[in-house]
Order: sequence, then C-alpha cells, then structure tokens
Amino acid sequence: MSETKRIDAQLRAARYEDGFRVMQGRREYVTYPDNSSVRIWFSDVPWRYEVHDHSAVEICLTLEGVVDYMVQDTIYHVHKGEILILPPETPHSLAMGEGSSRYLFLFEPEGIFSMRDIKALIQQFNRPFYLHDGSDAHTRIRETLLKAQGVYDRNEVMWNTACYGYFLRMYAVLGQHYLLNPRIRTHEMVHSVDSEVITAAMGYINSHFREELSLDDVAEFAGFSRYYFSRSFKKQTGYSFKDYLCQKRLQVAMDLLIRSNCSMREVAIESGFGSVATFNRVFREKKGCTPTQYRAIYGTY
Repeated sequence: MSETKRIDAQLRAARYEDGFRVMQGRREYVTYPDNSSVRIWFSDVPWRYEVHDHSAVEICLTLEGVVDYMVQDTIYHVHKGEILILPPETPHSLAMGEGSSRYLFLFEPEGIFSMRDIKALIQQFNRPFYLHDGSDAHTRIRETLLKAQGVYDRNEVMWNTACYGYFLRMYAVLGQHYLLNPRIRTHEMVHSVDSEVITAAMGYINSHFREELSLDDVAEFAGFSRYYFSRSFKKQTGYSFKDYLCQKRLQVAMDLLIRSNCSMREVAIESGFGSVATFNRVFREKKGCTPTQYRAIYGTY
C-alpha cells in the first residue's frame, strides 16, 4: 500500500471510529453528519484539547462551571452563561474540569461570510468575541444558540439550514451591537465611499477566478491605481487580493472534491489553479493535507 493510500485509510478509520474528530498534527478536520456542515454537542466530561485549528467557526456556550480557552496569548475563562466565538483558522486549546459542562458548536462559515455586509466587516468578524457583559444582545445570542441546538438535537427536517438561519441571526446581532453600535464604532468600521467599487471588484474576481487574474487586471476594472486598490481591498475585506483569489479557488476546489468525482486535473482547471502540481502545492500549504486526503475525509463519492 502506498503512503498516500495508507494515510487515507487512517483518516477514514479515524473519521468513523470517533464520529467527529480527525487530527493530523495540530490540524483538526471536523466531520459532520451526512448532508450537513454543522456539529453541536454537549459535554460534561473533564477533558483537555491541546492546541489545534480548523476551518470551522467554534462557539463555546458554558452551561455550568467554567471552560478555559487559550487563544494565542490570551486566556478566556468562559463561565456559566458566557459565550466565546472563535473565527476559523484560529489556533486554540481548551480545558474543562470537574463539575463543568458546555455546548460546543462547530460549523463551516463560507455561506455566512459570503453575505455582503459581513464581507464589508470581515476583518472585525475574524476575531474572537467573548460575550460576558449580560447585555440584551448577549442574552439574545445565547437564546439563539440554544434554539439551534434544539433543532439539531431533534433532527428536524432541514435542520442544517435551520441552524444556519440561527447562526445568521447571531452574526446580525454581533454586527449591530458589538461592531456598529454608534457608541463603539471606529473609523475603520465605517463604510468608505469605495465600498461599492470593492464589492464590484469582488464580483469580478468571483466571475473570473478561472482565468490568469492579476492585481493589475482587477485594479484596472475598479478604476483604481494598483496601490490604492490593494490598500482599499485589504481594508474592506480583510484579505489581500492574492489571498482572496486563493480562497475563492480553494472553496471551489473543496466543493468539487466533496460533491463530484472529477479527476484532480479537472478540479485543478475548474478551480483556476491551472495545473495539478500548483493545485496540490497550494492546497497542502493552506489546508494541511492533500486534495486526495481531503476527499477521503469529506467526500460523498
């Protein structure tokens, strides 16, 4: 058996052995129930998870006691009723002792983060939110998460979509109260006059990502100089042009890997990477595994 096939077999075995936790180094590949990208579970078992990261948003809602998170150099002691929301790709560890319990929510954020108003504030949303102020917004978000958990637990028809509806409500409250409240608004959070142009540029990228697209091409489309466009794009989206284009191509590639039986060459071309070699290299750098391994974990074919 080749090394690649051996790793794929191990990943598949791990996927079905514990149902949701697949690790490769410190990278966690979250597995979800069929036809979904949401996992919610309750735990009251003392446990510690060492430093890891994943592509999912992670939310901890503490029910009793305290859950301790280490996020980079910051420690969060998430007490009963408090909530910690971590954006994707955030290295973190957590520990929970005797007498404590919590709900943990994991979900893939692409659909939510593609909303235009969220995109415009993506830099602010791509940071942890520690909700412990007891405000009306804090209470509403806690109630919203508990409703999502109820739908998940009852396994209702279209529960995955229903859960995302609740997550969208949560982000709306986060934006309205914690980002756009006039009392705490900062200059960087205010839409600039360039926002519509940058939104149009993002649409242009989303339509032309399969082509050999350069920063100069998109800046010309936007009617900005290369330097001004690059700075404005980063400010509006939180991504550099190069990173945004790469993320778009990766998202298309991941969807093809999961939902089709296209060959790796077809996936590379359809997602705009041009060659299998480039596709494999970039995918491994950004996702921590090969496209073949990713399909082995998540694929439905």
